[in-house]
Amino acid sequence: DNQSIPSAPPASEPEKPTAGPVALVVESKAEKRILGNNQCRSDSNNSLQKSLLVTAFPRLIPQSSNAGALADAEHQLPKLLSQFLEAKHSTVTPILLNEGLPSPSLSTDNLLAQQIQKLARNQRTQLVLTGEIIDMTMTHPEATYNPGMYTRFLNGLFDFIEIRNRFDKRERVFSFNVNLRDGFTGQTLFTKRYDTYGIWGSTKEVGFDTPLFWKTDYGQQIKGLVKMAAKDVGAVVRCQPFIAQIDSRPGQSQILLQGGANNGLRSGDTLALYQMVVQGSETEYKQHQVRLVNRNMAIELREVYPSHSVGLISGTTYLSGQFLAVAQ
Repeated sequence: DNQSIPSAPPASEPEKPTAGPVALVVESKAEKRILGNNQCRSDSNNSLQKSLLVTAFPRLIPQSSNAGALADAEHQLPKLLSQFLEAKHSTVTPILLNEGLPSPSLSTDNLLAQQIQKLARNQRTQLVLTGEIIDMTMTHPEATYNPGMYTRFLNGLFDFIEIRNRFDKRERVFSFNVNLRDGFTGQTLFTKRYDTYGIWGSTKEVGFDTPLFWKTDYGQQIKGLVKMAAKDVGAVVRCQPFIAQIDSRPGQSQILLQGGANNGLRSGDTLALYQMVVQGSETEYKQHQVRLVNRNMAIELREVYPSHSVGLISGTTYLSGQFLAVAQ
């Protein structure tokens, strides 16, 4: 039977940030997809190393990062997310890209999918994680930067007792979203928005991801939120099968697979053969969609090298088109 992959599981309930005072976290519902073939039932094939391209997270409201000179959050936030992912999931290999994608609101999903495919092909990655920093606005900036005598007294008192309360007006929000896509099809596997807030009492230009930044309550709340996002993304990545592109020639049963010992593959391993089928869009000019079709043939690896492998295809000696190898 024809079988489309990959798919994503429903997102699990996230944990609350453990660092710093507890902040209100408001989350959107994650996109839910039916898990094809119950791919998370066993971890036997999920031990294979999967490459993940992580782009920059552009700021949708650039001026909201002015306080504290936090503009570099565009690069430091995905870097921190990648570090948490790598620390908790040994089968994920993040690759950072300093550029971000256009906002989804400014492009169609099909066009974004094609951009994802191009990025993944150029970087030779299986998965692509994009995102945006939605807001970093201070609720009452004057409470930090131009406080009256009474407010200054309260700020000092709150800093001394180190207890958050509703009378502290130095709140600052932090909102971002993530979008995990399959690099071969451009299909969205997981998307979610994360929101929190913290107290921003510094008048210095501390910068994002600096020792001074992480000492602030605002920094601690962000760190907890990013850990939450890393846990969610990591759970979806773990449920995806290992997929690698193959190079083949018509009339030959021997193929070259773009994955090897570095990914955990070994000689004698067998993978399923899927074909990439490109379909033009009926509604959008010069746009297309890609789906994967199971050809019910197996690839047996005969020679495995660090970054690539040589295998044989069973069942036929003639292939025409683009094909992928999928861990069963």
